[in-house]
Amino acid sequence: MPIFSYQIKKPGTTKTIKGELHAEDLGQANKALRAQGLIVLHISPYEERSQSLLTLSFKRKKVPLKEKIIFSRQLAVMIKAGLSIVKALESLSRQTENKFFQETIHDLIEQVRGGTVLSKAMTRHPKVFADVYTAVIKAGEQTGQLSEVLLNLAEQQEKEADLIGKVKGAMIYPAIIFCLLIAVLVLIVVFVIPSLQSIFTESGTTLPLSTRMLLGLSHIIRGYYWIIGPVLIGLFFLLRLWVGTTPGREIYDKMKFSLPIFGGLTKKVYMARFARTMAMLIKASLPILESLEIIRKTISNVHYDRAFERIQREVESGKTMSVSVGKEPLFPPMVSQLISLGEESGSMESVLLDVANFYDKEVDTMSKNLTTLLEPIMLIVMGVGIGFVVSSVLGPIYGLVNAF
Repeated sequence: MPIFSYQIKKPGTTKTIKGELHAEDLGQANKALRAQGLIVLHISPYEERSQSLLTLSFKRKKVPLKEKIIFSRQLAVMIKAGLSIVKALESLSRQTENKFFQETIHDLIEQVRGGTVLSKAMTRHPKVFADVYTAVIKAGEQTGQLSEVLLNLAEQQEKEADLIGKVKGAMIYPAIIFCLLIAVLVLIVVFVIPSLQSIFTESGTTLPLSTRMLLGLSHIIRGYYWIIGPVLIGLFFLLRLWVGTTPGREIYDKMKFSLPIFGGLTKKVYMARFARTMAMLIKASLPILESLEIIRKTISNVHYDRAFERIQREVESGKTMSVSVGKEPLFPPMVSQLISLGEESGSMESVLLDVANFYDKEVDTMSKNLTTLLEPIMLIVMGVGIGFVVSSVLGPIYGLVNAF
């Protein structure tokens, strides 16, 4: 669902408030704000502002997951201890060092003081509090178990952080090796080869194709480095803008599944996230259809988004969730079978947690094995790359030595 940025103020005040919200279109976003009795000063699609070449990646307001975990856990503890929500939020705003998060918490305090429930106040900040977060908070408010659901959210976020850490850890080694390879090749091409060029020219010998290619590459890099840098940066930004388009996002998301080794890891990560989030929403007493809609809003892959949309339609038409999931090729048969077992036994939450734990362990095992598997491959690639450059340089030199 699209995100819209807005600037509003309350009747009778001069202070303006900025934020974001989810809505189907601009009209609905405007209507939702006016329904709260707010004066809308400005509203526009969030993407238009965030994809500016000047602001992209350089000035992105973000709250780290670690800070959200601390926020959820401490808010739960303070509410359980008997503090009012406003007092608890005031304490948290003083503790956080993130200015953007501090501003967000201050807005929550102002909204709650004005009579708005916490979950509704959080919906004004979708970049900080995802739909799944606010939905669970709302369920906790309705059942009187706000501190319990906040602890559940903190545990969910901790699992998510652990999952992200494992995947990043698995990718660090290949990334370092690749960067080292590029750095060594650039050093040889830019500094070593030019010093030998005069020797090759004076000898008058016919150079191998590989040596001529390296000499040409060296000439291009040294002669046009002032153009190459901006061009590469421009291509990077164009690529990011293209990925933001619908066709670009479809291709990019499909590539995640097609990459050797990493494709399987990506699917397991999505399965773990889906199962754990669904279990948490069911535990919070949210209906299946509403839970699927929330998961759709928070999923970061267009192909999974469409899969959940189809599952949602199937469930709406009267089919069970297990049957609907079983029709989707992105979901392994084991998942639909276990969901079916949960439906029959009435223990859907427990079964989904088992699925999440299973895929958590799969990701953990695969991440550990990934380094072992990639190490020889990366060393071979590095050896071939450096070997090609060295042989292209040393081959003609040995030829000259033998000629004398």
